[in-house]
Amino acid sequence: MRLVKIFGIILINLVLVYFLAQNAGEKVDLNLLFLSYENVPVFLIILFSLSIGILSGFLSAVIVVLSLKSQTRSLKDKNRLLTDELNDLRNVAIDEGIYDTEDGDL
Repeated sequence: MRLVKIFGIILINLVLVYFLAQNAGEKVDLNLLFLSYENVPVFLIILFSLSIGILSGFLSAVIVVLSLKSQTRSLKDKNRLLTDELNDLRNVAIDEGIYDTEDGDL
């Protein structure tokens, strides 16, 4: 499985390099909300926007994984406490007088 992941990453990188090489000579004007740039190569815009997307996706995935691990840890602790309580209740000595009837017969 690890080799398949590595092959996929290499393939995606080759496609990205090919795509960026096709746009290497193109220059455009970049107008952001508060900033404006002239003659910016298109491959830089693609590369930076892709990098920002990958980083934001990675950070959101890390946050989800950490919250799920915290939730799992909490549920394991709760399960351990309930198991201990159940074992304590099972080991309580049973009062023998419970089964006695008024006649004294069992």
